[in-house]
Amino acid sequence: MPRFTVHVRDEWLTVPCKDASYSINWLGVEALKRYAKNKPDNGGIPNIKDVRFVARRCQGQGLLDGDDTIEDVLEDNDFVELEIEGDTMSSDFIPSQPGMSYLIRPYREPDEYIFLDGNSLCSTDLVNLGRGRYKIKLTPEAEKKVEQSRELLDTIVKEKKVVYGITTGFGKFARTVIPISKLKELQENLIRSHSAGLGSPLSPERTRMLLALRINVLAKGHSGISLETLHTMIQAFNASCLSFVPEKGTVGASGDLAPLSHLALGLMGEGKMWSPKSGWADAKYVLEAHGLRPISLKPKEGLALINGTQMITSLGAEAVERAESVARQADIIAALTLEVLKGTTKAFDSDIHELRPHLGQKEVALRFRSLLDSDHHPSEIAESHRFCDRVQDAYTMRCCPQVHGIVNDTIAFVRNIINTEINSATDNPVSFMY
Repeated sequence: MPRFTVHVRDEWLTVPCKDASYSINWLGVEALKRYAKNKPDNGGIPNIKDVRFVARRCQGQGLLDGDDTIEDVLEDNDFVELEIEGDTMSSDFIPSQPGMSYLIRPYREPDEYIFLDGNSLCSTDLVNLGRGRYKIKLTPEAEKKVEQSRELLDTIVKEKKVVYGITTGFGKFARTVIPISKLKELQENLIRSHSAGLGSPLSPERTRMLLALRINVLAKGHSGISLETLHTMIQAFNASCLSFVPEKGTVGASGDLAPLSHLALGLMGEGKMWSPKSGWADAKYVLEAHGLRPISLKPKEGLALINGTQMITSLGAEAVERAESVARQADIIAALTLEVLKGTTKAFDSDIHELRPHLGQKEVALRFRSLLDSDHHPSEIAESHRFCDRVQDAYTMRCCPQVHGIVNDTIAFVRNIINTEINSATDNPVSFMY
């Protein structure tokens, strides 16, 4: 029996064909059925009959006529790409690599906003910003601080004061005073010279986190960014216009200079940029397609855009959120295991855990009680052995709160560090308004 491998969005599906005289449309519909069957939400496809699509052979990307018979245009074990009408460009598709798949499900623009002030963003909200669930706005207080900080920078330039990174060069050239006419060029060349990363681009989710986090730090009002530039960054985020940021090149805690430079480069209209509307293209064209203009750097703004640890912090936030999810799943799996083994919940009594009150341990014990000993959802399995003669359960089961608890404590410790860094400014120089 002939078999065909059909690519639908992010899945490769094997479709057997009993009769090669069936049409290409039949093959597409069968692939869609299998795709929807494997997705919890049917892959966002409410009715397969209403889906419009085109099919291509993966080799050579030749377009297939839906009315053609399979035996006329395909060979056994051929690979086929299914393009669903309305799907958007994936960040995996780069024009220089035309053989790659490039379609994902339709992008849904978020309706809700998160207000940033540089002080109250948490790892959960940052990850949700990365997932495209929110747009960004600044609080009025943050806008006022940003304006005041920029006024201080403009005064320094106007009065021709010598301040590192504002009217001087960087590093070895810290003592070299730069003419006012060259200050814009100085900032632009700083971005270009540090855009030296390598590798594949960050995913859209991680690039959104990186951009959102830099916006949050600038909103603190200690970096000297202009409100105009910051608003342009927010507009780019809200339109999901994302710069090409290579995965490799950061020097970590000493500064994510290369990744942040690539982020800024796209916002300047240089290099590559991606959006759901355009896919990968030259940054200036992507911005133009969304009605945006490239940012024009003012004195110190290049330095303000790249002086920070936002890449490693955003990846750390993602890691701690994933760790918490895994820890909760571990508690649920352990509770299910205990119930299947007809264990008892007595070892999770709150009075017992108050005698050794580690927070993570108490939290896990509470979770076990809510899962296994709930008045609202009583367990028939537990009732079936309530009066058995078992004295206690195996050590590995009754001590789950102690073992899982330290994991929860560690996650909470790391989360506190990450959340502090999320709302920290590490610019050099920093500006203060007294």
